[in-house]
Order: sequence, then structure tokens, then C-alpha cells
Amino acid sequence: MERVFVYGTLKRGQRNHPLVVPYLHRVLPGSVAGFRLYHLGAGERRPYAYPAMVPGEGRVYGEVLFLSPQALPLLDALEEEGVEYRRVRVWVETPEGRLSAWTYLYLAELEGARPLPEGVWEG
Repeated sequence: MERVFVYGTLKRGQRNHPLVVPYLHRVLPGSVAGFRLYHLGAGERRPYAYPAMVPGEGRVYGEVLFLSPQALPLLDALEEEGVEYRRVRVWVETPEGRLSAWTYLYLAELEGARPLPEGVWEG
């Protein structure tokens, strides 16, 4: 079982969540400290809006998805792992305690991105 902290389009109710449903076993709310969240609007380089999480002061809120291991290559492809995002391990605070989980940190430029100081992205 893999745990993945998601904070944007992979959360329940968001546009990419159906991609992980076949691999999904469980979901917990959670948050990570030491990161900042930004909104990246749709435009020339983006077909739809999505968020970017980067190291910095703050806390980001999202969900921990408990997924079958087969989901990781799918997520790596979606997130353009190594190009636009990097998959890393983080500590997530959840109602069941602190858990280690994968997440995706944004690697590209934040030019034109809107800061989300409350740490929540709603699309």
C-alpha cells in the first residue's frame, strides 16, 4: 500500500480524482508543514488550473490517499515527475497521527502564480 498526500486535482471531487479510484483503498484528511501553496491558472501552457506546492513557511491541507502500488507510475506520468513535479516523502499530520507519504513538489517557475496563504486549493 502506498500513501500519497494530494492537495489539488487528485482530491475527492476534483477533476483528476477518478484516475485513482480504481487503486484507492482509503482516504484521510491531512496537512503538511513547511510548504507554501500556489494557484496556477489555466492558460497557454496549462489546459486547466491546478496548484503548486513548494518548500517554505506555511501549511498545506489536503488528503492522504491509500493506493495500490500500481497507481504510482500513473501519478508520475500525470505529474510529469522529474520535469514539472518531483515525487518526495513528507510527514503528514492526520486524525490518526503522523504518517509518511509521497507527495509532488512543483519544480517549474512560479511566475504569474497566485499565493494561497491559507494552504487550501479548491480549483
